[in-house]
Amino acid sequence: MIALPQRLPHVIWKNDRLVPLSEGWLAESIEHAAAAAGHPRWELAPDVARAIAVYLENDWVAPALPLDHLQEMVRRSLEGIGYDHIARQSRIIPPRVSISLSEIATRAPYEIEFYPLLRERLDDALEVQVAGVRLEGLRDCTKILDAAGRWRRTCVRISDDIIHYCRSFIRLSMPRTVDLVIQ
Repeated sequence: MIALPQRLPHVIWKNDRLVPLSEGWLAESIEHAAAAAGHPRWELAPDVARAIAVYLENDWVAPALPLDHLQEMVRRSLEGIGYDHIARQSRIIPPRVSISLSEIATRAPYEIEFYPLLRERLDDALEVQVAGVRLEGLRDCTKILDAAGRWRRTCVRISDDIIHYCRSFIRLSMPRTVDLVIQ
């Protein structure tokens, strides 16, 4: 597998964990600040996020960025374009992560191997204190675990078990609400 280089630096998040920064995460944080300042659908959030991302891509040399430095950068950017009231509300919200179920199933094609790896990935995500987890590739994962070339009745049970496991694990592991999206 080829890993493409990360254009943006990582953010030094809680527990000193490195979390990859994305333009979408920046935009979501800015949209959250705008909503708190009375602009529920602020159309400039993606543009401000893009401007910060371009600066970080071209002028930031360190591989990691402290969270407080990123928050200050967002605040100053908003003040610089005249949105002081949004800048006062700005903060970087917890990130969202994606986990590829089909990738885990490819590495561990039997359920007895699959669930410990899934638990490890979920643990890592929750330890970073994310706002949401997106589990991708449920259908392909299920077919791999069932050794099925195409969808069949036995796949339904496996799919339901994975969904139940993920929901239960997150509910029991987290004292706060975490969004869970399963695709």
